[in-house]
Amino acid sequence: MKKYRLDIALALLVFVVALTVRIFAAAHIWAGDLRFDMGDDDDYYQIALSLVQHGTFAREGLPTAYRMPLFPLFAAFWHLILGPQPYTPIPIFLITSALIPVGTYILGRSLADRTVILGHSFADRTVALIGALIIAFDGGYILYSHHYMTETLFSLLVLASMLAVWRLRITQHWCWAMGAGLLLAGATLTRANFGPFVGLVALWVLWHGREQFSRALRNVSIIGGLVFVLWTPWVVRNYLVFDKFIPFTTQAGNVYYGIYNDEVTGDNPNLAYGYWIWRIPHPSAIPGHTWDEASLDVYQREVSREWISANPGKALKVALMQPVFLWMPDGPDISSWTGSILLGLPTLFVFALRRRQPELVLWLTLVVTMSALTVISVGVARYQIPLRPILAVTTVMFIAGLAQSLILFRRRYAPGSTTRSN
Repeated sequence: MKKYRLDIALALLVFVVALTVRIFAAAHIWAGDLRFDMGDDDDYYQIALSLVQHGTFAREGLPTAYRMPLFPLFAAFWHLILGPQPYTPIPIFLITSALIPVGTYILGRSLADRTVILGHSFADRTVALIGALIIAFDGGYILYSHHYMTETLFSLLVLASMLAVWRLRITQHWCWAMGAGLLLAGATLTRANFGPFVGLVALWVLWHGREQFSRALRNVSIIGGLVFVLWTPWVVRNYLVFDKFIPFTTQAGNVYYGIYNDEVTGDNPNLAYGYWIWRIPHPSAIPGHTWDEASLDVYQREVSREWISANPGKALKVALMQPVFLWMPDGPDISSWTGSILLGLPTLFVFALRRRQPELVLWLTLVVTMSALTVISVGVARYQIPLRPILAVTTVMFIAGLAQSLILFRRRYAPGSTTRSN
C-alpha cells in the first residue's frame, strides 16, 4: 500500500479538482434553473420517470426502444432514491463525471510507467497527472456532467472497460474477465455504436493470450457470455413489445432519414453538408395500420436507402463527411480538443504502431472503429467523447518526449560536452 500512497493522493486530488469544477459549472441548476436544453435530456428524463412511476420503459406514455436502456435505468435508480424532480440525481452525475479524470490518471500511469519518457517515476506521474487535469478541465465533459446525456456514463464505462482489459492481459485472471465483460456490456447498452468494438476486444484478448490459449479462450468466453446475457433481455423485450427484432434502437431510421435527403445536401449556408437534422416523416396512410415507433424506423430506413440509390454521389459525400465532423468538433473546448487531435492522435498512431504497446494498439483500434462507424452509421462529433482520455495522455506523452529529446540534445551539444568534442 505504501508504494501506491502518492498515486492515491494524486488521484484523490484530481477527483476533488474535477468535482469542484463541475459543481461550479452546474451553478444554474443549484439556482433553480431546471430546463432541459440539450435536446436528448427530456427523452431520458421521461423514460427514467416512467420506469420509477409505472415500471415501463416508455416516453409520452408509449413504450419505446428509441434509446438504449442502461442510462435511463441508471437515472431511474437515483430518481427512485432521491425523488422524481428534474435534476435530483445531478450530484451522482457530477461524481460520475469526476471519476473520468481519475481513470485518466490510472491510464496515464499504466502507459507512462511502461514507456520510457523522462526516465524516472516522478516524470511518469507528472505525465499521468497533467493528462488527468486536461480531462478535469475538458469543456465537453464539464458540459455533459450536468445533463441527462449518455456521454458521462458511457465515457466512464469505456475507460473502465479498457483498464479492465489491460489488467486481464497482464494477469489472465478470470475475475478481470468478468469485470471487463460487465463493463463492455454496460458500455454497449449505453450507446449502441460501441457494440462492434466488443468483438475486436475479444480478438485482441485471444491474440495477446495465445501463449496461454486455454485461459485466453476461457476469458473471451466469459466476456462474450456476459455481454450476450446482459444484452439479450433488451432484444427480447423489444420483440415482445414491437413484434420486431430490434437489437439496438429505433433511432437509426430517424437519423438516416435526417441526413440522407435533398434538404441536408442542398445549398443551405446555415447547415454543414451531410450534418444530421431533425425531420418529421410523412408516411403514407394505410387503412387499419398504425405507424408506431418501430414501423417508422423501418419506413425511414427504406426512404433513406431509396435516396442513397438515387443519389450515390451525394450519399458518398455525406458518408465521407462524417469522419470530418468526428475530428473537427465544435463547442466550448475547441482549442484544447484541437491540441489533442494535432498532437495526441499522431502520437497514438506512432507509439502504437512503432512500439507495439498492446494497450495503445487497442485504443488505436477503438479510434479507427469509431471513425469507421461514423461512415456506415451516420456519426456525429460526440462519437469522439470517450476517446478524449487517451488523446489527453498521448498529448502529454508527446510533449514529455519532446522535452526529453531537447534535454538530451542540449547535453550532447553543450560547450565542453564529450560527445560534441568527439
